[in-house]
Amino acid sequence: MINDDARSPKGPVSLNNDQAFSTADLHDRYMDTPGLRLQVARSGLIALAGQKHYCGQIATVSGIDGVPPRLTDILAEPGNERVLVVDGGGPEAAWAILGDRMAMLGLRNNWAGIIIHGYVRDLTILRDIPLGIHALGSLPSKPCWPASVPCEREISLAFQHISFCPNHWLYADEDGIVVADRKLSL
Repeated sequence: MINDDARSPKGPVSLNNDQAFSTADLHDRYMDTPGLRLQVARSGLIALAGQKHYCGQIATVSGIDGVPPRLTDILAEPGNERVLVVDGGGPEAAWAILGDRMAMLGLRNNWAGIIIHGYVRDLTILRDIPLGIHALGSLPSKPCWPASVPCEREISLAFQHISFCPNHWLYADEDGIVVADRKLSL
């Protein structure tokens, strides 16, 4: 729980992935802050992995023409404690686009978390991986990707009544997801 008086001797303490925070407390503290664009995702994205809270700047990816994005190459890049937001086909998707091996790849490359508007698989293993993952749920199937998978990166995505813009800040826990146009502090 965030204490409104929690201050370091030098001013506000910036939130990071080593600190416990509550999206409910962030909402209550910042919702009416003038000049801050704070958004709260609607219910539907479920916390599915071992990291209970995570935050970072947003990176985005979306498939093209109904082909889901292949995340392997993206998660192999240095994550720099960012959160990858993925348009994975939404509730109509017939496949999971993230499993245990890709989650471990993201963890090894310093991604703070992954938000998928779609599905994951390997839940039993994902629950033990200390990476933040939110998705609509799980499915056992995976897509059959063509040899070349086009995708769009670093574009604004919108789902769950929220806009995910590259370089904005995302905060997530088991209660939900909050997005701000700048880094929040305690």
